[in-house]
Amino acid sequence: MKWLKRGLIALMLIGAFVLIVMDDPNAGLTRQSIHFNVGDNQLTGELILPEGTEAPNQCVVFVHGSGDVPTDAFGYYLPLWRVLAANGWCALSWDKPGVGESSGDWRSQSMQDRADEVAAAIRYLRQTLWLKDGKLGLMGFSQAGWVIPKVAHQVKNIEFLISVGGAVNWMAQSEYSGRQRRLAAGYSESAIAEEQAAEATVDALIQSGASYQQYLNHVKQDDNAPMSEAFWQFVQRNWASDVTADLIDLDVPTLALFGARDAYVDSDKTASTYHQLLANAPLPFYHVRVFEKADHSLLRTDNIANAHSERHRWLTLARIWWQGDAAFADGVMPCLTSWLAQFKSGRPTQPNICAPEQPSDVKPVLNADTTQG
Repeated sequence: MKWLKRGLIALMLIGAFVLIVMDDPNAGLTRQSIHFNVGDNQLTGELILPEGTEAPNQCVVFVHGSGDVPTDAFGYYLPLWRVLAANGWCALSWDKPGVGESSGDWRSQSMQDRADEVAAAIRYLRQTLWLKDGKLGLMGFSQAGWVIPKVAHQVKNIEFLISVGGAVNWMAQSEYSGRQRRLAAGYSESAIAEEQAAEATVDALIQSGASYQQYLNHVKQDDNAPMSEAFWQFVQRNWASDVTADLIDLDVPTLALFGARDAYVDSDKTASTYHQLLANAPLPFYHVRVFEKADHSLLRTDNIANAHSERHRWLTLARIWWQGDAAFADGVMPCLTSWLAQFKSGRPTQPNICAPEQPSDVKPVLNADTTQG
């Protein structure tokens, strides 16, 4: 597409300009290449240490959202890594299977497969990268909301979970995302209803275990390009994903963050569900927070934009490259800093609320501490 080519050229020029006029985005960080094996796959990534640190003593493992995500999520993680480093935490991240130099194919994975992969990364971090008994947290984005609670159930000694934009139910999230995409594109309510009905027939095929050829036969009159066979199989493996059971009996402190202008996840409903489920869990404490002027990635925005478009994604990345920490909504970075500070001396049982810098931009905190009545 011509506009995409022009956009990519413009972004490369912007990126070159940013590198010239801005401070080094890696300032304060030491990045080391790593690789580890999971089954038949060899995964490549990086250990990101605070500058001047030779070995990790407390670390956060990053768990990607959906799609073909590289180690640094195209630069999105860099501001988060800097916040972690400033607070004395390292980060571990890797290219998804089939991305960059990692072998395999992420589309062949279930959410449990992804959890097993994270568990293998934790073993590598503890046994090979010398973390040993040091503190360890998980930070997951979007689809990883179905992954990191599973890891917490199968790996001991995890200090905390941080979930950004995690959904509850795969099918409900898909329906919400599709509606928001069509609203942003200017569809009428009747047109939305018509397309949702058509999608429901495809969903029924997915849930019935229909073959890819049956799917192609069903959508051959559709104007939209069909999904690939690999992705069809990926959806069939994962359509039943639902975080409910994993949250009910979770015993790891959890920070769940959402943006009120999320085009992928219904933040109000999801935050409420997280609150209800975590309130009954045996964990020491949790926070559920919705940032009023934030999108799915907690970046500052005033509207639910057409975040599904390729153009919007590239412009979002340009904002991160250009603005760094400032691209995130007010209160996000202070909240993360406050959360990390609570784990300086053991696991806290009386957490401090992540105080926003501008209360008007943050919805009331849904918070629980099981030591309170």
